[in-house]
Amino acid sequence: MKHLVWIALAGAAACSDANVAGNYTAAITNRADGCSIGWAVGESSTGIELTVTQSGSDVTLMVNPLSLPGVFLGGLLGTNSFQGEVDGDDVSLSVKGMKDNNISTCTFKFNADIDAVQDGDTMTGRVEYRAATNGDDACGSRTGCLSVQEFNATRAPR
Repeated sequence: MKHLVWIALAGAAACSDANVAGNYTAAITNRADGCSIGWAVGESSTGIELTVTQSGSDVTLMVNPLSLPGVFLGGLLGTNSFQGEVDGDDVSLSVKGMKDNNISTCTFKFNADIDAVQDGDTMTGRVEYRAATNGDDACGSRTGCLSVQEFNATRAPR
């Protein structure tokens, strides 16, 4: 019976959520730009400052608002802060865009999702941007579009 208790405790510990909180430095690489955001595919940026806070399984990721990437996100999404959760080592965050964009009679906002995995002091994953349009014909290729960036972030060991 004691062995079953230890196995149950070991299983519970293995299923606990990773501690993802901290200050990270990230590198990001632009991939497909199906939403015509305007980046060069394959171009990379380094030294991006991220702050991740965590309360239980709830997670907030904020890109430094004074940095070029933070300003970029503010202009694209209307915010530089993502909300989500950690489940084991998996981190899922999202933001519903708050900034209206217009092209002729098309109105749209960009939404973004981050899917990442935590491994010790490293978080790797991807950011997916999608345009939420008003469905007008002028939206063209933005309807159902997808733009992607991949990232690798590290925090100082504790």
